[in-house]
Amino acid sequence: MAIRDSSEKIGLRPLLIYAQAQTGLNLCATLLGLHLLYFYSDRMGLSPSLAGLAFFLALVLDAVTDPLVGNISDRARFKSGRRRPFFFASIPMAVCYYLLLSPPRLHAGLFVWFFGFYFLMLTSRKFYETAYGALMPELTLDYDERTRLSTFRQLLGTVGDISGALLPFAATYLFARGTDFKVTGAICGLVVAGGAMVAYAGLRERAEFSTLERSKLWASLKSVAGNRPFVILLIATTLAVMAINIPTVLIRFLAKYWYHDENAAARWLMAYFAGSVISYPFWFRMTVRFEKKPAFVAAMICNAIGSLGFMLMSVQSALGLYLLFAFSGFSAIGIWVTQISAAADVIEWDEERTGQRQEGAYGGITSMSIKLAIAVSLLLVGPVLSWVGYKPGGGAITPQAGEHLRALFAIGPASIYLMSALVFSRYPITRESHRAMRDRLAARSAAAEAEKSKAIA
Repeated sequence: MAIRDSSEKIGLRPLLIYAQAQTGLNLCATLLGLHLLYFYSDRMGLSPSLAGLAFFLALVLDAVTDPLVGNISDRARFKSGRRRPFFFASIPMAVCYYLLLSPPRLHAGLFVWFFGFYFLMLTSRKFYETAYGALMPELTLDYDERTRLSTFRQLLGTVGDISGALLPFAATYLFARGTDFKVTGAICGLVVAGGAMVAYAGLRERAEFSTLERSKLWASLKSVAGNRPFVILLIATTLAVMAINIPTVLIRFLAKYWYHDENAAARWLMAYFAGSVISYPFWFRMTVRFEKKPAFVAAMICNAIGSLGFMLMSVQSALGLYLLFAFSGFSAIGIWVTQISAAADVIEWDEERTGQRQEGAYGGITSMSIKLAIAVSLLLVGPVLSWVGYKPGGGAITPQAGEHLRALFAIGPASIYLMSALVFSRYPITRESHRAMRDRLAARSAAAEAEKSKAIA
């Protein structure tokens, strides 16, 4: 049974202030994940192979500096804290986001516009998101309270996911076809920057963590690489992101070219997010009751089953598709409730061995791995779309190509989910081991304070 530390309980107000910022981050990420490849290929006429290359180059070039930004966040010392000042990077992020979704009518320059503003948006987002994620382990040190915080954070992130998925469809209905994505870009920019400013004004940081010893970049990377629980979590998370990203970028193509109803994507997404929203109590209780490792593995297996289920569907299986998307949404939340909470626990494992709090370093490495996973999946998806017979600009494809598209949507993600479950089955941190780590750290801190007082006396 869970035994909570009452001194580490988070009040509802700071919990919601912190969690609401995830809405804007997920809004922006989900909209681009679902619609950007479609927008530049089907609307703007850019080859999917070139679009995939732009994704890949921007993500890889941006990812290589993520560990550096994490280390900068750990070493920063501002009067208002070492994390929150970086929240102002959300403002240039918002501007670049709008410009990315507002390209002029270019020919040879469209690739450069896509790559340039996507890269700049990612870079500014990195400074904000790394600091935001690094702040979470400081808000509470309790093993199960972190699960509560991650549940609320992911729940409000799902609000952003729903908005990012459906906003372009609503904008297309309400506005002219040439301005719909510009409107969505402006709304997303306002939401993400506004949420960051609310978090900056409403949260406070623990002063005691800012006084701990600070590592230089190379030493920080070495300690991160030696953190076995983190390495296991990182590999499992990277695989999960790859598995999620493949159907994410393909869903609009699947609706249009396999199901022959472009608007079906919006209905499928509503079913998916309906399943997501109702799943939170289940995954929270399962994670607290059965620990984080079994919950994560169970979520991965459910996601693999959901992915393979698409191979049993046909164009006539309308109800079956809705139920399958709802099940997929239900299963997906189990990944993130567990992953976000576990990502906070590995910090104490590192602190016990190094005497440092390096949340930024861990966030930077995680961000880099996630971006590389997305980059690789997009680099592969673009050419595969061309290989199965997709034509940029919305041309018809053969029924056989549509079936190949469905197989890509289902089989690839399922196999990656199962690999992720196998990796995470080796995760060693439990509720009891984490509490023991915290007790040892508290004893060490008390001994250090006693020695300091003795020296002064």
